[in-house]
Amino acid sequence: MTALPGFRSAPASRRSLLARLRGGWPAYLFLLPTLLLVGYFSYFPAYTAITRAFTDWDGLNVPTFTGLENFQRAVTDPVMGQATLNMAIWVGLGLLLAVVPPLLISELIFHLRGKKRQYAYRTLFVLPIVIPSLVLLLVWGAFYRSDGLLNALLGAVGLEGLRHDWLSDPDTALLSLIFLGFPYVDAFNFLLLYAGLQNIPDEVFDAARIDGATGWRRVLRIDLPLLRPQLGLIALLAIIGNVQYFISPLVLTSGGPGFATTVPALLMYQTATRDGEYGYAMAMAVLLMIVVVALTGLSRLLGRGNR
Repeated sequence: MTALPGFRSAPASRRSLLARLRGGWPAYLFLLPTLLLVGYFSYFPAYTAITRAFTDWDGLNVPTFTGLENFQRAVTDPVMGQATLNMAIWVGLGLLLAVVPPLLISELIFHLRGKKRQYAYRTLFVLPIVIPSLVLLLVWGAFYRSDGLLNALLGAVGLEGLRHDWLSDPDTALLSLIFLGFPYVDAFNFLLLYAGLQNIPDEVFDAARIDGATGWRRVLRIDLPLLRPQLGLIALLAIIGNVQYFISPLVLTSGGPGFATTVPALLMYQTATRDGEYGYAMAMAVLLMIVVVALTGLSRLLGRGNR
């Protein structure tokens, strides 16, 4: 059979692929150690989690296959239900904090007069990333105590009735953890949006100014549409990060009081390390992975629909 013009037959295509592999073998040889390390440290743990999720495993002995038992237990566990609700609140509010404050600050700094002034403010907001995050968590834990800075400020402005231990109250513990880190300007998100604003041509701003689009009208009609790729990336990373995040509940509250600040990732960690139920913890990890994939797909679908 004669191949159509412009198309190569399958054997010819395979021969071409093999020829390219033979021609580029030095490059593939240099890549091989990296690929092996990525496969062992990134993909093998994921494979282990998926395969052990269907077993009763204590992390030491030979696992026993139990089918879907761990998944059935996870979806009917009331603690897991409370943790999932906490995670949903965390993801929703965390998404706002990841987008809105960095966007406002990047807009304000970008439109400052004077490059030196812009550089100085930019450095001011980026500099805190050199401070270990654990130090910030401990400082904020002290702020939230009954004798901490937050209660002192409330007392100073005459709001004595609002003073209490914020992390020990089930009604305020989760929100206190979500909103720690004022002024909520993530350095990576801020730099990403600032770079996006820098990439907008000056002619676009000049044309908007002539058309009367200044201030908030310019932000809504010019900046936000042109920053859509950066905003989409930030939203995607915020969703993935907040679904998997459990450091501040682990350090400051251990998931309490009760289960008020327990999130699925923390429950998974405690189930494995404290209770020794690695098989059940792996099932939680697989469910979290499914949630991340679903939310990622949904966010990309919504972003594509707005284009």
